[in-house]
Amino acid sequence: MNLMIVTNSKYLPYTYVMLFSLFQNHPGTEIDVYLPYEDLSETEIATLSAFCAAFAGKKLTPLYVGTAFKEQVQSRNGINVETYYRILGLKLLPASMDRILYLDVDMVIKGDLMPLYQSDLTGKAFAVCEDIFGKINGFHEANKRRLSIPPQYSYFNAGVMLFNLALLREEQAADRMLENIYRDYERYEYNDQDVMNEMYFDRLSWAGWDMYNCPPCHFYLDKAASAAGELVFADYDRMKAMGDDPETFLDQYLNLTEQIYAQASVIHYLADTKPWSRTRKEATVYEIFDRAYREATGALQKSGMLPKGVMIDNVGGRP
Repeated sequence: MNLMIVTNSKYLPYTYVMLFSLFQNHPGTEIDVYLPYEDLSETEIATLSAFCAAFAGKKLTPLYVGTAFKEQVQSRNGINVETYYRILGLKLLPASMDRILYLDVDMVIKGDLMPLYQSDLTGKAFAVCEDIFGKINGFHEANKRRLSIPPQYSYFNAGVMLFNLALLREEQAADRMLENIYRDYERYEYNDQDVMNEMYFDRLSWAGWDMYNCPPCHFYLDKAASAAGELVFADYDRMKAMGDDPETFLDQYLNLTEQIYAQASVIHYLADTKPWSRTRKEATVYEIFDRAYREATGALQKSGMLPKGVMIDNVGGRP
C-alpha cells in the first residue's frame, strides 16, 4: 500500500497516533508512507522514520517541497496550508507508482483499508467519500453552489482520497490545480479540497463515508426516506428541534450512531471535533467517538513505541 500524509510540527503527536492505529490494523501489509513536508526538522523526520521502520514492512519516505509555495499561499478558515502539499507531493512521487491513498492525520484507523485501496479507478481521478459532516451541519449544498457543482453531483471531504496517479499525470493535473490555486486561492474556502471538487466532481469513484471517512456526528436515519430507498440523516437544525418534541422526532428517525461508529474503519476528527482540543464545545456524541482516540493513544503509550519527548494530549487537551 502506498500512503501519503501531510503534517507539521504541531500535528506530529497526532500523526504518531494515526500511523500507529493504521499499522496495528495492517500487520501483514507493506506500507510505504510518503510525506511531502516543509515545516519539520531533520530530527523530527528521523524520529518519525524510525517509528515507521519499527513496524514490519513499513517505511517513511520524506519529500521536501521547499518554501516557494508557502510564500505565495496562506491558510484559510483554520485549515493548515500543509493540506496543499498533497498536490505538491504528486509531482515528487515515483513515476512508476499508479495509485496512492491519502489520509489526514487527525484520524484513528479502526479497520482494514485494503478494500478501499484496491478500488476500481478506471476513468476516475479519485476514490473519495461524500462530505456527510457538511450535510448534517448544513453547508454541503452551499459548498456545491459556491463552486458551481451541478445539483446531481455531490461534494467530497478530502481527508481520505485514493489518487489515480496514472490518469492525473497524463492530464498534468497537479500543474492545473496549482495554476488555479496560485491565481485565485482566496476563493477556495476549504483550500485544495475545494479545488479538487471543482475540477473533478464528475470523475469520482465513491466509497462509503460510514466505512472510510466517518466524522463524530449523531446519525439519525429518516425512516420514511429509508423505506423509499433513500439514505437520509437528520441535519443539525432538525436535531435541535428534537428538544421541542422528542417523541415525534424519534417516531420519524432511528438513531444509528452507535452502529455506524462500531462498523467504521476510519474515524475522522475533522473541523472542531478533535478530542485533544481544549476549546471543543461539549456534545454527547463525543462520548461515543472519543473512544477510538482513547483506545489508540492508550495502546500507543503502553506499547513503548512512542518516541521520547513526544507528548500526546488526552481528551480535552490534557497531557
